[in-house]
Amino acid sequence: MASSAIPPHVPSIDGFRGIAALLVLLFHCWTITDPRLDGALLRAFTAAAELGVDFFFVISGFVLFLPVVRHEGRFGAIGGYALRRFARIVPAYYVALLAQGAARPLLRPGWPTPFTSVAGLGAVAVHLLFLQHEVPQWLFRQLGAEGGGMGLGVNGALWSLSVEAIFYVVLPLVAARYFRRPALGLALAVAAALAWRLLAWRLGPLASAVGVAARGAETPRLVGQFPGYLAHFAFGMTGALAYGAVCRDGRWSWFRGGDRTSVVVASVALIAAMIARGEARSPGAGFYARYLGDVVVGLVFASLLTLTATAPGRAQWPFSHRLCRWLGDVSYGVFLWHFPILLFFTHTLRWISGSGDGAFALALLLVTPSSLLFGWLSHRFVEQPAIAWARRRSQAPEAAVIEQLRRHRC
Repeated sequence: MASSAIPPHVPSIDGFRGIAALLVLLFHCWTITDPRLDGALLRAFTAAAELGVDFFFVISGFVLFLPVVRHEGRFGAIGGYALRRFARIVPAYYVALLAQGAARPLLRPGWPTPFTSVAGLGAVAVHLLFLQHEVPQWLFRQLGAEGGGMGLGVNGALWSLSVEAIFYVVLPLVAARYFRRPALGLALAVAAALAWRLLAWRLGPLASAVGVAARGAETPRLVGQFPGYLAHFAFGMTGALAYGAVCRDGRWSWFRGGDRTSVVVASVALIAAMIARGEARSPGAGFYARYLGDVVVGLVFASLLTLTATAPGRAQWPFSHRLCRWLGDVSYGVFLWHFPILLFFTHTLRWISGSGDGAFALALLLVTPSSLLFGWLSHRFVEQPAIAWARRRSQAPEAAVIEQLRRHRC
């Protein structure tokens, strides 16, 4: 039986999810237009907006581990869990992937759709299996799949769904053990993530040779594989434990957000950590940027997330008011569609051209409302029906058991 003292849903989580999606959109507009901005703090913060993806990983750790916390370490039925995860991400992802693949000649003039060649169909199959970040991109290039790499050449943001999918598979295997020994689990996750990142950076020349470099040998794709984000998921899971302990019996009370001050301080700390990460993105960056940057920001974000969740309503308001929660509702669709929309305005209509602050502002003006519209359409017509279907399917066996017991008693 779940603990009634621990609410099953944290309203502020929706707001954080929406903010993370907008940060990813902001970052991609920045990469396309390369604005100077102020040349200092604002530019560094915008450069660090890519960490919105890291925030999604922390949120996933919190949200998916919270039911385990509510049930005192019991994970529950694997079938129901798998059905809910499938309904949450797969239908909207498949619709976006196939539509964007069909629209590739429009979004990337001169490129055929991936459905016209064996290699292109192979790339589609790899994406359908959520393996797009695991299969070396050189394989598709060798097979002649033009633009057949990440996101079928039109949506590079889809790499993170591979990491999410692996976490979905791993969580049932470790959830009970993590609940029993969270300190050990957190330490192992952080150590494994940093060790993986260290190894991946050292393998830069080898990664470049075999074609797994995302931005040249300086930043191998191996850094972004699932083990490199173990700490982020663990931060979220530990946050869920802290939230549950505070709600249930007051333990970990030092983590309670007593007033707005703690949330404000944590928010300022997060912005400062992001600016430091943005300033450390140069090719000659040292240890912090290479190994610790993302992990430190992930920890600060997890702290803010948990402080806000345990705070009174007035302190949660900046992240839980109606607009923020709506942004959370449409965030997945925004994430799935914003990059192809950006390509549409740059490569197809050519309304956005060149670089600089003006092009950046225009990109935000055009892409943001368009992405929100597509996010709402995805939420309303794909995600909500799929989630409702999964809820009916998962409740059907329980209803059958209850009816059988009722008849037996009669």
